[in-house]
Amino acid sequence: MSQIGIGPKLAYGLGSVPYAVKDAAFGTFVLLYYTQVLGLSGSLTGMAIFISVLWDAVSDPMIGAWSDRLNTRWGRRHPMLVTGAIPLGLSFVMLFHPIEAVAGTQWPLFTWLLVSVLLVRTFLTVFIIPHTAMGAELTDDYEERTSIVNFRTNLGWIAGTAVPALSLAVLFGSVDGEDGRFIAQNYHQYGWASCFVIVLAGTICVLGSRRFIPRLIEVANRGVPTPGFIGMVRDTLDTLNNLNFRRIIVLEIAVGGTMGILGALNMIAWTYFWELTVSQIAILSISSLTAVTLLFPGMRWLAMRWEKQTLLKFAVAGLVFNTLWFVPGRLLGWLPENGTSVLFALVFVQSMIGTALSILRTVNLHSIMADIADEYELATGRRQEGVFFAAAAFALKFVMGFGYMIGGPLLDFVGLKAGVAPGEASQKALLGIGIAIGPVMVLLLLIPWWMAVRIDVSRGKLARVHSELGVGPAAGS
Repeated sequence: MSQIGIGPKLAYGLGSVPYAVKDAAFGTFVLLYYTQVLGLSGSLTGMAIFISVLWDAVSDPMIGAWSDRLNTRWGRRHPMLVTGAIPLGLSFVMLFHPIEAVAGTQWPLFTWLLVSVLLVRTFLTVFIIPHTAMGAELTDDYEERTSIVNFRTNLGWIAGTAVPALSLAVLFGSVDGEDGRFIAQNYHQYGWASCFVIVLAGTICVLGSRRFIPRLIEVANRGVPTPGFIGMVRDTLDTLNNLNFRRIIVLEIAVGGTMGILGALNMIAWTYFWELTVSQIAILSISSLTAVTLLFPGMRWLAMRWEKQTLLKFAVAGLVFNTLWFVPGRLLGWLPENGTSVLFALVFVQSMIGTALSILRTVNLHSIMADIADEYELATGRRQEGVFFAAAAFALKFVMGFGYMIGGPLLDFVGLKAGVAPGEASQKALLGIGIAIGPVMVLLLLIPWWMAVRIDVSRGKLARVHSELGVGPAAGS
């Protein structure tokens, strides 16, 4: 069985960095910056982000379908990667550097945020949907697909961890005793740093994966889409006829709900609920890197010994239990007090376990989606990886955006005032934040566990599909 070399996998995997940078920015800085530093209300902040996600309902499937149908001498995917990278980076500069004219306002600042996140999401879709779809086309091999997604997922986690951690350590340090998280200028520099990382990673991905273009064109020619705009819409909707794919959509919606709420409240929770310092938050990055170090080399070993569905079920069940003991334990007074080294150690361990389980879920779910694309090709004669990954991405992003519609107004409802110092938040505010990131998370995670149990995929089933399609394991080197 031929395999793709480590170098090409690394180059391809770096294409996940732009999405990781986006997640890091929205999960760590955006809500804190716009509400606590710039003074925009939590409700308006959440509304702007949620509106941008509604735009994804249009842009994601259309760009996915367009990517599937694009026909150039550079293939279906690479022209879109080139188009999206630089504008995406510059959109981050705009997001974290509003002009003076909107400073200290509500609706003008809301408009700036809305336009910024619309640009971020649009150019991210232009880049990331073709990139993830490409991963399903590089090989037909069952385990090698998991290996490819493993590189993509873990490199994304490394970037998503390293960028905010290094930024907190380098850009957000205290100045004359003032907490760097509440200094606007630091966020301007963060925007430029994000831009640089995105453009660099995108360039390496494009150059390093161009060797696969002949393979990608060969796979694209295996299926013929229905012609015309109506045909594109019909082909897109037809993907929902696949039962396994419908279950994945439900799974991703529920997971997105948890990620959306956590993403919106992460920095708020670290700052006020757990009362972590900037240095401690930066150190938390080591927990994620530890999880990556443990899983990255071992994922292929796991894939060779267990079915993807088994690993997916284990990962989601683990996320349920990892959430169940932690925040509720704090609410019930069973954990050590904030500010103690034991409490921080528990936060570190819980974060490490959560990261490991999230990586395990993502790798196996995306590898399963590549197998489902083959199953769909057998049933319809069409190759639509772009539509599959676009629909799943939108399901995830939609409810993640909805998390901001919960998290933003929640801050207003519980009375967390702008600029309040850590340790001075009201008990009402802390209780509201705790319920959102604890019990609510547990209930939401029961849904993806149930869907994971019901997904019907296997190594043997994929072999039968490939036999009927007349294809077998293929890869570049």
